[in-house]
Amino acid sequence: MKSKCPTGPIETRWERHQFELKLVNPANKRKFNVIMVGSGLAGGSAAASMAELGYNVKCFCFQDTPRRAHSIAAQGASTPRRIIKMTATASFVSSTTQSKAATSGLANRTCTVLAQISVNIIDQCVAQGVPFAREYGGTLANRSFGGAQVSRTFYARGQTGQQLLIGAYQALERQIGMAR
Repeated sequence: MKSKCPTGPIETRWERHQFELKLVNPANKRKFNVIMVGSGLAGGSAAASMAELGYNVKCFCFQDTPRRAHSIAAQGASTPRRIIKMTATASFVSSTTQSKAATSGLANRTCTVLAQISVNIIDQCVAQGVPFAREYGGTLANRSFGGAQVSRTFYARGQTGQQLLIGAYQALERQIGMAR
């Protein structure tokens, strides 16, 4: 079985993959059917975004409502550098033995890609209506959570994960309403 993973050095795979993606003409978006399995934070946000872009989306969930997803435990972070450092450290410390992925730098590369797209994810959440806490000047506030030694996490009152999920769910509901 042939892997569909991009070839070449791991440091450049993600950028090359993005560059080589085929573009879809806006007039042809309705010709594509997107099936989303799971309607938690990631699935619900992706389904709502794809529908907003003009694709036909069918979103399925196992629970009786998408709001029952485990995404209520989600947190966010403020800067890519902090995400990389803390996620890579956590992935190394949490494993009982050093895996090949951790020693080869795969964990660091995964954290880097996550950090690069995290700013866009936070922007998407704000656009979907997530009520993040704000400083007096209007910028998003952040604070430290758990074992973090620096203020790196965006938050929405004391219910960050729940507010993220509600924002994604409301965006999904808007698209469902528009499809009727």
